Amino acid sequence: MTSESIPWLALGLLCICLVLLAFIQGRRDPYADAEGRRPNVLAGARVIAVGQALSINEPFALHGEPDTIYLTARGTILIREDKTGFPHALAEQIQLSVYGALIRHGDHPEFAGRQVETYGLVRYGIPGKTKVRWVKVPLLNDQQLGALVQRYRQLGGAIAPTRTGDAGMCSARCSHLGKRCPGHDPLRTVSR
Repeated sequence: MTSESIPWLALGLLCICLVLLAFIQGRRDPYADAEGRRPNVLAGARVIAVGQALSINEPFALHGEPDTIYLTARGTILIREDKTGFPHALAEQIQLSVYGALIRHGDHPEFAGRQVETYGLVRYGIPGKTKVRWVKVPLLNDQQLGALVQRYRQLGGAIAPTRTGDAGMCSARCSHLGKRCPGHDPLRTVSR
């Protein structure tokens, strides 16, 4: 071996190492990697349910299927929802809150007597394809969720507000009434 061949040998070994590293990285489980970078609150937590269908009838009728439910090291329940698209903060807060109510008021033996955390987690991204990030989302309490359920039922039963002072909400025709909004006068604000 001559002194001229040593740099070429070193370069060749470096290339082989880089190819091996790329091969090993390509074989790693992206979902395991995403779980490995989870928030500190999940340190010591274990998964107790995945995709479990839940339903309740009291204090209001709800059903849903949380993506992942953890039992934290403190003994509390923490809910995680996985999203691949863009964040929709209010919709995700409502969804996680529904899951919290399902766990609090349900009769599933794994959840019985356990406190549900006042927040849930949303994991955004597609492991192995897009960057994964975790977001902490505060949950609504039962009173707030009950008001949303009542409002949803009113809208489903065609009981919608008939007056508005907002010209943007009543630009030409109210779609829920099918006629001009009787409460909108562009020259004054309508009180309820």
